[in-house]
Amino acid sequence: MSKIIGNLVKAAALLVGVPAVALFAYDTIAVRPHLAQIEAVLAQANPEDASPPEIIRDLIDANAGSPVPHATRLVTSRVYSDLSQGQWHVRNALWRVLLPMHFDKSQMYGLYSVLAYNGIDHGLSNFAGREYGKSLGRLSPIQAATTVAITHAPTAYLRDRSRLDRRAKVLLEISQHAP
Repeated sequence: MSKIIGNLVKAAALLVGVPAVALFAYDTIAVRPHLAQIEAVLAQANPEDASPPEIIRDLIDANAGSPVPHATRLVTSRVYSDLSQGQWHVRNALWRVLLPMHFDKSQMYGLYSVLAYNGIDHGLSNFAGREYGKSLGRLSPIQAATTVAITHAPTAYLRDRSRLDRRAKVLLEISQHAP
């Protein structure tokens, strides 16, 4: 009986240990070399993009559920621009696990805000400045919602502003911010 338990313990250790070692190795080889570049993106960004106001964070959560998947996709596509679709999916899945180990949630909001495509260029601050002539912290709730909503489908929403307005109202409702 003790031999069976010993073998089960060894099997469990292998099942947990091998993937953990592989993930650590991937982190060391593929993620860590790019951390300085990613940190530089945040350091060089507009301060309100690098650390978005609370209402913007709430609206990002309403728009994407969490900044992590979207920010990871944006970072991965910036780091690896030449991958096939299959390679991209695997790499993105690994980065989705590893990137939050190096950046806290506040920084993930920052990456989302800095790197999100807004239809013309990147960054929520750029959209807010272009559309409203205001910084992120000075936007009304509906303006903030519109600024975040544009990242959901920028090309489509810029062609059809009524769809963008509807999406912004949905985000306000989900985030429980009054229009």
